[in-house]
Amino acid sequence: MVAPIPEKLTPELVFREYAPRIYNIARRMLGNDADAEDVTQDVLLQVVRKLDTFRGESQLSTWLHRVTVNAALAHRQKRANRQRHETGDLADDLMETTAPESAVKRWNISPEEPILAAEQQDVIEKAIAQLPEPFRDVYVLADVEGLPNAEIGEMLGLSVPAVKSRLHRARMRMRDLLAPHFEGELAS
Repeated sequence: MVAPIPEKLTPELVFREYAPRIYNIARRMLGNDADAEDVTQDVLLQVVRKLDTFRGESQLSTWLHRVTVNAALAHRQKRANRQRHETGDLADDLMETTAPESAVKRWNISPEEPILAAEQQDVIEKAIAQLPEPFRDVYVLADVEGLPNAEIGEMLGLSVPAVKSRLHRARMRMRDLLAPHFEGELAS
């Protein structure tokens, strides 16, 4: 089934409706505002240039999502190549897996304290930014954006088992990164 194309699909509509989401995806994947702004600008320019080629075979949001992910991955690759060229060193192996060093502890979050919401969001965003890029990509697309594993695999050129493995590892790292902020006192 072909998704309906909005009647008045204009660059202004795309910018107004989708720019914040494009920025948020890029921000989470790249880990900083400046790169996210660059990617958002690139995506919006690319979309404006190619808006007339959108055939409506998928939803507009899906198309924009794919363009954003591809642009973020390309931006990251350029940045990595530039850093390798400048330093002459290869990046450390980010795919290292280790078991958590401590026992899993219960989190103790008081929902009655609304002031914590902003701090919690900041802690979570910082934890996401600390994930190694291969894990961060899968985590953002699965747990933040809610995409199915098959679609994530297609976007990133991974098999579904590889997506599941990276997602599991990302969740374990997120647990370890967030535990110091959310764990409650152990019962005596």
